[in-house]
Formats: sequence, structure tokens, C-alpha cells
Amino acid sequence: MSTSQPAPQPHSDPAPSFAPEFGSAPAPRKKSKGPTILMVLGGIILLLSLIIGTILTVVGVGNTADGLSEIEQLPGGSGSITAEEGDVLQLYAPEGTTATCTIMTPDGAEPGPGTNQSSSTTIDGATWVSFDSFEATATGEHQIDCDSPQVAVGPPVSLGGIFGAIGGVLLGIGGGILGFLLLLAGLIWWLVTRKKD
Repeated sequence: MSTSQPAPQPHSDPAPSFAPEFGSAPAPRKKSKGPTILMVLGGIILLLSLIIGTILTVVGVGNTADGLSEIEQLPGGSGSITAEEGDVLQLYAPEGTTATCTIMTPDGAEPGPGTNQSSSTTIDGATWVSFDSFEATATGEHQIDCDSPQVAVGPPVSLGGIFGAIGGVLLGIGGGILGFLLLLAGLIWWLVTRKKD
């Protein structure tokens, strides 16, 4: 008596399963605007500092030069000068010398006290320094008589003009350096970022 065995079933591999993949490629990194902002800011500061500094310097030097051009020498130490009421004038003598002067207003009175400011200027290559000052109390010709042949009269040197010129130079230098450093920092930052990308 024989027993029959079931025929072997052909071996079959299970169908491959395709699992869906989750996630996606990382988004590209956004470029920083920091370098551009630094370069633009540095360029603006540099440009404005140079422009404004130059303007302040030119105006300050011009105001100082205008005041110096109004200084007049008195031949022999005596003469007259026209002044408006309220004008403040100074008397100048060569550096290292001084003089004593008598000043009369148009109405024959003495003028008012002037300023304590010390001014200096250059006349014919020599330095002249203020030694006295007065304020015109009336408009017209003021008579000046001094015991020295070398005397000049004119307004005080403009301190505002001097400080304006100095401030313009400092602004141009300081602001220019700051603007240049910001511009350079932005450029270096941009180059480093570009190299990494």
C-alpha cells in the first residue's frame, strides 16, 4: 500500500514592496544680507564724511580768512577806522612787542571794553598778536593814536571758523576711517560666505 505525497509547490519569492520614502532634500540655505548691509552702510558713511568734512573745512577756513583780510595796518601807529556801533575790534602788534593807544569815537568819547580773546595773524610773513580790544559805541570814524609805529586794527580772528575747519578735518578723517572699516568688514564677510557656498 502506497501513500501519495502532495507535489511540492514551486518556490516563489514574495513580491518586493516599495515603501514610500518620507522627507525631501534640505532646502538651500538663504544667503545672509549682513555683508551687503555692512558694505552699503560703510560706503554711505565714508562718502558723507568726506563731503560734509570738506564743506565744513572750506567754510571754516573761508570765514577765518575773511576776518584776517579786514585787518588794517596804521601807518606810523595812528589813523582812523570806520566801525559800526557794536563792532568789536582788536589792536595788533608784532609778536613780542606791545603799544599804548588812545581811541576816540566819532562823538569824542572813549569806546567800550572789547573782548578778552587773544588773536594772532600773519602780516608780511611776521606774526602779529592782539594786545588790546574795544567795542564801537557809535557808528563812524574812530581815531586811533599809538606810541608805536607798528600797529594794526581789525576784528578778532573767528573762533567759529577755526573750530569749524578743525571739526571738518576731524569728521572727514574719523568718519572716513569708520566708513572704510565697515566697508572692508562687509567685503571680507561676503568673500568668506561666498567661499563656504
